[in-house]
Amino acid sequence: MTATMNPYALIRRIIVAALTGTLPDEYREDSVNILTQAMNAPDDDIRALAIMGLNELGASPPVILPALTDATHDCNDQVRRRAVRSLGDMGLAALPSLPHVICALRDPSTTVRMEAMAALGRFGTDAEPAIPDLVSLLGHEDMRVRTVAGSTLKKIGRATIPYLADALTDPDAILRERAAALLGRLRVKDEQILEALLEVACADYDEDVRQAARGALELIQA
Repeated sequence: MTATMNPYALIRRIIVAALTGTLPDEYREDSVNILTQAMNAPDDDIRALAIMGLNELGASPPVILPALTDATHDCNDQVRRRAVRSLGDMGLAALPSLPHVICALRDPSTTVRMEAMAALGRFGTDAEPAIPDLVSLLGHEDMRVRTVAGSTLKKIGRATIPYLADALTDPDAILRERAAALLGRLRVKDEQILEALLEVACADYDEDVRQAARGALELIQA
């Protein structure tokens, strides 16, 4: 396989071969090298396409992880989004990139933040360092972000409980409401948490928050 043809055409050819299972094994290593090098190309589309190609090739994580991790800080939204998604697709093999995926939670692009949350959900309990950032997103103005953040926290599991309990006293009513609801979904049967939810259910000034706390208590008791 030659790297002298048009980069876009070459990368597209590699992707098609990977998708259709027609890429000869003897070309696989060269293909990975070509795609990895293409991630430094000045053209945004070529960099984004190269990430897609690496994902389809299923290359060894240690080989492609550094390039994908660097791409989470690319200047182009599409490149960052695809890089974060690819890291999520790699699952726990991409765990060394965790600090960079957490950083993507603060990306200016909503789609990148959504991909980061999805990736963290695939890391499961190993994504515990991301909990503070995810809890803060429970109060995000975009309902999609709030929903995905809650789903990701649920996948991380019980390590989220102390942070959610603290969020019950946050000044942001939406954050308090989402924290209460999530504690209910986690079925937290801890006396201190139950007392905190009871306090919120009775005394919070916001009706939606009180209702969420009542619902959480019902789920836990059930």
